[in-house]
Amino acid sequence: MIIGAIAASACWFSWNYAKNQRNRKFRKRSRPAMKVKSLRSFEDWALDSQGRTQQDDAATPEVSIQDSETTQRIWETIVESAPLGYVQVDQDNRLTLCNQKAAAIMDIANHQQGLKRQPFLLQLIRSYELDHLVAATRSQNIGTQTDWVFHPAIPDPADPVPQQGRPVRAYSIYLGMGKVGIFLEDRQEAIAIAQQRDQWTSDVAHELKTPLTSIRLVAETIESRVEPSVKIWVDRLIGEVDRLTSLVKDLLELGQMDVGLAPVLNISEVNLASLVRSVWQTLEPIATRRKVSLQYMGDEQLTALVDESRIYRLLLNLLDNSIKHSPSLQSITIVVNVVDAQILIETIDAGEGFPEEALPRIFERFYRVDFSRARSGLDRGGSGLGLAIAAQIVALHKGQIIAKNHPETGGAWITITLPYQSPLISHPS
Repeated sequence: MIIGAIAASACWFSWNYAKNQRNRKFRKRSRPAMKVKSLRSFEDWALDSQGRTQQDDAATPEVSIQDSETTQRIWETIVESAPLGYVQVDQDNRLTLCNQKAAAIMDIANHQQGLKRQPFLLQLIRSYELDHLVAATRSQNIGTQTDWVFHPAIPDPADPVPQQGRPVRAYSIYLGMGKVGIFLEDRQEAIAIAQQRDQWTSDVAHELKTPLTSIRLVAETIESRVEPSVKIWVDRLIGEVDRLTSLVKDLLELGQMDVGLAPVLNISEVNLASLVRSVWQTLEPIATRRKVSLQYMGDEQLTALVDESRIYRLLLNLLDNSIKHSPSLQSITIVVNVVDAQILIETIDAGEGFPEEALPRIFERFYRVDFSRARSGLDRGGSGLGLAIAAQIVALHKGQIIAKNHPETGGAWITITLPYQSPLISHPS
């Protein structure tokens, strides 16, 4: 909400400032006869918040210049007071505005606003990601968002001191005439809290592993000694223990795949069509009961350098999810192609789909859309970790995963892109 309000303010002030500049040029070429009210509602609010009042006057060139300068001062005051960092560059990529928060995030030591000629962005902030974001925003005339780890420049190359990277999230806005504004968010604390939470969850899961094994052994022993009328309750106990054991395994697997721990991937050449069919064979008993079939579309000979066991688990989670949420007598489509040097994997089902408001959280741990995708007659089960594990596997392969609703089937549409590395060695048959 804060970011949206600030971005909207930036766009408004940029538009109003450009309009005032055009009005000044127009009035220089014509008689100053027209009268306008220069203050808009947002400006009124900003001035009032500072305990000032503004009188409506005839719009002479002098008043127009004063209004423009007032607008610029208000905007600079808002930016300086914002809880986010903010930098602004002109059409030549020269830094024209930088608040104290941005200077702290980007480790800018000697930035001065009063220089007659402002420095280039890369002179003060050595970040390819930030420079690329500015170029992309300017070329597309639209704002975007990116996350990266910023590594400050080494102060003294002769005496290098290790610099700790800082996770940063940037939101860009196009201000017109080649100008770009960028809001910067320091993500270090948020990521540290998330890592502590995940570590705690992993520790709890590890502690539960042994007691659950003991409970299951006791239940199996009791099962053979109880009366048939009581056996149903023992079977139910064993089922619940198995469910908890599966949950613990998922939590431990997520802990092992934590991107921050840089787990090792066992990369090998894998035929993707064969891997998909192998996963489907594992799930075929469930699919047969649900009367759901698989439709594979893609190159049968396509191979890629990936971690086979991880991608197997990725496909297993996605297809298992699709089977559980597909109506009977429907098919699940999986598409595998290479597009623009990227492996594109799509899974499409004909289920209920995801609620639009849930899409941003689909890949969060323990997130379950029970109110929408748990409405068919069979037990959906699941721990809310399947898609989280899938997203983590994709992240380990430096790819992207996106959840949508398919426009034709109305069901879940999961799109995965992975960097395509063509195998360099052709193995003899």
